[in-house]
Amino acid sequence: MTDNSSSTYRYLDTDADRKQLADDFSRTRRLVLQLIDQLPEDKWYEPRYHGWSPAAMLAHLHLMDNLSLLLIQAALVGIRPPIGRRMLDSFNDFMSGVFKRRVVATTRKGVEKNEARLTDFILNLPMDKFTVQVYHPGLGRFITVEQALQSLFLFHWEDHLRLMREVEGIYYEPPRDTSA
Repeated sequence: MTDNSSSTYRYLDTDADRKQLADDFSRTRRLVLQLIDQLPEDKWYEPRYHGWSPAAMLAHLHLMDNLSLLLIQAALVGIRPPIGRRMLDSFNDFMSGVFKRRVVATTRKGVEKNEARLTDFILNLPMDKFTVQVYHPGLGRFITVEQALQSLFLFHWEDHLRLMREVEGIYYEPPRDTSA
C-alpha cells in the first residue's frame, strides 16, 4: 500500500456516487492492464518499478485488493488490527520475490473476476457502515470505510499506475479544450 494521504476523498452518499467510484476503479484497472499489454512479454518478468517486475506489480495489486477487502470486512465486525508500516513493507518486499515470475494471464483473470466482487461490495454496503473505522497500514491511522474503499481500491492502483507510467515514459496530458 502506498501513502495516498494527499488524495481527495469523496462522499459516497448516493448510488450514483458509489457507481462512479466503481467505474473509476474499473477504468484504472483497465489502464494498468493496458500498460502491461503494451510491454513486450519478455519485459513482464524483469524488475522495472523499484525492483518489481510488471508481473509482480500486477499480482501485488490483485493480492492487496483481496487483503484490503478482508481488512474492511473484518473492521465491519469489530476486528481492526493495527498492522504496522514495517510489517507491511516487509510483507511487500517478500511478495515482490514471490510474484516476480507470476503468470500475467492468471493474475489478469483474477483481477477481472475480482472487479465484479468489489463492485458488488461497494454498491451493496449499507450506508450506516461507511463510518466504521478501518486501520490503514499505509497511512498508519484509522480512516472510515467510506475512505478505505477509495484509498485501498482506487488510490492504491492510481499510485502504482502513476509509477509505472513514469518508468515507461508515459505521461498523461489532460485533453485540451478545443471548443474555443
